[in-house]
Amino acid sequence: MDQNEEQQVERIKEFWAEHGKGIIAGAVIGFGLFFGWRYYDQAQIDAANAASAGYQQVASQLQADADNAVVNAQQFIDEHAGSHYAHLAALQLAQHAASNGDLATAVTALQQVVGESDDNNLKAVANIRLARVLLAQQQYEGALAAVTTAMPTAYQAAAAELEGDIYAEQGQNDQAREAYQRALAAEGEALTPALELKLNSLATS
Repeated sequence: MDQNEEQQVERIKEFWAEHGKGIIAGAVIGFGLFFGWRYYDQAQIDAANAASAGYQQVASQLQADADNAVVNAQQFIDEHAGSHYAHLAALQLAQHAASNGDLATAVTALQQVVGESDDNNLKAVANIRLARVLLAQQQYEGALAAVTTAMPTAYQAAAAELEGDIYAEQGQNDQAREAYQRALAAEGEALTPALELKLNSLATS
């Protein structure tokens, strides 16, 4: 080994003596972060898959009206509070409860979706269903508040028709007529076949 090589080796030794620990520590941290993030990503994927499977089970139980279906649904919603799957489960629970005459549970589940979801389409569905349940309870003010909130275009026609139903139920025919006309003019989801009959009946009243 010539002098130059010896000098290079000595410089390398000196460099590693001074910086080696830091470099190794940095490498360890770097690998730890890399594998840590990979573990975190996989954990997130596993959690999402578990939530998806749990939601499917809850939905199936509610549709089959299985024993403890409501309890299991409420437990799932609590355990996954704030998640998209919890909101979907709440919609399923509300539908099941309303079909079985448990309007209070339906209202609570729908209000949870309205209050927590950041998905405007999901909130619109929840608001429309909430207005229907409140109308059935003759809670007209709350029903109107739910159905007249800002909604995506796809839901405005259905919301306006339901608004007309709420006014008509109270005998406020002028307001009902205006809402039905708005529904006919709106660009949104399919209206009920009875809408024009409703409007025509108000025209002759």
